[in-house]
Amino acid sequence: MLIGRAVQSFSSALVAVERIILMGLIAGIACLVLANVLSRPFGLTIAWADELAIYSMILSAFVGASLMLRARTDPAVKLVHEVFGPRLRRVLFTLTSIVSVAFGIALMALCWRWFAPLQVIAAGFDAATFEGNTFNFIYTETTPVMGLPAFWFFLVMPWFAFTITIHALANLLEDVALADRPTDPARIAGSTLEEGRVAR
Repeated sequence: MLIGRAVQSFSSALVAVERIILMGLIAGIACLVLANVLSRPFGLTIAWADELAIYSMILSAFVGASLMLRARTDPAVKLVHEVFGPRLRRVLFTLTSIVSVAFGIALMALCWRWFAPLQVIAAGFDAATFEGNTFNFIYTETTPVMGLPAFWFFLVMPWFAFTITIHALANLLEDVALADRPTDPARIAGSTLEEGRVAR
């Protein structure tokens, strides 16, 4: 139970951070799009604003998906949940959480290989040497318009992998009754799947 509460607390802390990030991204998208729309009548096109809005939307999709996983509002075949009885439904939720944890861990491993921090250190943080040794061009790729290092935006991938692993683990511990599930763990609107959850 102590482990369950610790994981839940960590998941809740991540939820708080993700909510702030998501609100900032959505507000940023609205401002960038509005700025470009208002500048058009004056014959001005803010190309970098369009690109930044696109990247912000991509980032918000990953952050939002992580929150949805914790809230269990992620896409699901609800018909299957309705057909199963309470016991099989609990097994289905547990299996879903196990698969989510495994996916998160696998994605973290892939991100580790992609960003290759040990090889970067071995190359003395020199991008050219790193590329020559690994043929990995992640650290020199730039965005088309702004010319910013693209890897700063790619960092959402390891963040996403880490957060969904923690959230899925919290869900799993609740599924196997090692922790009580809060009413609204992600602090968003109630999930339709929550209506079908087994009462503890």
